[in-house]
Amino acid sequence: MTGRHLVERVRTDEGVVLFVVRDRALDAGPANGGLRLLAYGSEHRALGDGVRLARRMTLKHTLYATGFSGAKLTASADPTTVDRGALPRAVGDVLNSQGGRLYTGCDMNTTDADMRVLAGFSPYVLAAVDAGLATTHGVVAAVRQAVGGPVAGRAFLVHGVGKTGASVAAMLAGDGGRGTTYDHDPSARPVPGCTALPPAAAWWDRPVDVLVLCSASGVVDERVADRLRCRVVVSGANCPFTSRAVERRLVARGVLCVPDVVANAGAVICDSVEHHRPAEFRSCPPQEVYRFVAATVADRTAELPRLAGGDALRVDVALRLLLDRSPDAVCGRRFAVPERACPAPA
Repeated sequence: MTGRHLVERVRTDEGVVLFVVRDRALDAGPANGGLRLLAYGSEHRALGDGVRLARRMTLKHTLYATGFSGAKLTASADPTTVDRGALPRAVGDVLNSQGGRLYTGCDMNTTDADMRVLAGFSPYVLAAVDAGLATTHGVVAAVRQAVGGPVAGRAFLVHGVGKTGASVAAMLAGDGGRGTTYDHDPSARPVPGCTALPPAAAWWDRPVDVLVLCSASGVVDERVADRLRCRVVVSGANCPFTSRAVERRLVARGVLCVPDVVANAGAVICDSVEHHRPAEFRSCPPQEVYRFVAATVADRTAELPRLAGGDALRVDVALRLLLDRSPDAVCGRRFAVPERACPAPA
């Protein structure tokens, strides 16, 4: 146990160390957080990442009133060599031992295919739609709302072009945005309609309207924050700043920061719908759920500058006010299948 979190350490037969971190405030509902797979290098780093991310999940679940409390599962292993048949079995045992008090889904280096395998071992998996696409729709909605209108003609840079980052860049380019992408991996695929910067490029010096952070945690430190040349930062990745002080540093420069707990909530919103409106969730195409995600995230993003009174310096205060004003009604219970999306009767 650490602070307000319950921690369980599991070592699989294959030597993988798994940390399960759950918020102790289970009166908010069952714990929910994705399964992250990373070569952490030490158990201390894996545990620290799990606790930090579980805290962010608590904020995200609270902000969107999903009906869940926060959690995170961090597996310390090389994603390229881990036994993807054995790990789901171990995770399934953990989920089953909680008897419905813990749910999981995709996160970094785990895929929809992994979740389908995991669902064969446990019913406590929420992954019936593409979590990456759900996140994409939420992040793009946050970008559109933050710039106050169409993306067409605006310059944007997406940092990190993995599955989510690539789809965010493609969608913004499809809207007519002038896109640039950056990834430290030289093998990263180019995104149609975007200019790819080389891995050695000083991406922080690019003048753009919007920077979208879709890579790893902690990529923006004080040095980078002082050199960023953008009006808006949208956090598509969890914990992209090395500290809250870094985020405040940007806000002090007049940059509108849309936090991760606001922008990348697509997956947890989908989880809320899947868990609380299962019949409606199954009866409509995923695109209808993604539309619900986009509208919900846009509403939350719109409240940030309004609550801050137009003063970017107060956006961090606005986020706390948003949490205080979160609706009592569970987010997923507000989802309704549009009549046009209902399948024709047999």
